[in-house]
Amino acid sequence: MYFCPYSLYIHIMNTPKEPNTTFRIAEKIRKLREIKGYKQETMAKKMGLTTNGYGKIERGESAITVDRLDQIAQVLEVSTLDILQFDDNFVYNITNMHHSATNGIVNNYSLSDDERTALMKQITSMQQLIENQNRLIAMLVKK
Repeated sequence: MYFCPYSLYIHIMNTPKEPNTTFRIAEKIRKLREIKGYKQETMAKKMGLTTNGYGKIERGESAITVDRLDQIAQVLEVSTLDILQFDDNFVYNITNMHHSATNGIVNNYSLSDDERTALMKQITSMQQLIENQNRLIAMLVKK
């Protein structure tokens, strides 16, 4: 994937200034990594870094160069602009874009902590139910 460093420079220069832009980009990288389901160790290995070195990027303790940002984008299989423009109020279907709208947006809302907790409890309950049913099926097959 080729990305023009000049257009990235223009984008960064036209981005509204925040107290710590490096931290905001680092936070976006962390959230995209979590959406992809990668651990910091996985990212570090794919990028040829130590886990601690990669962790410094996500904590905003290490400056992010254009080359490093491009490398992160390649590992995450997104464009560099996707990282810079990422807004966690939007949920992107990163791995299966063909299941989403043409702009990749699946929905435009975030779950509250209470909603997320309730959904996780439901998922856990369903997983337990499936495991119990699989055990029952295995017992019936043996008979």
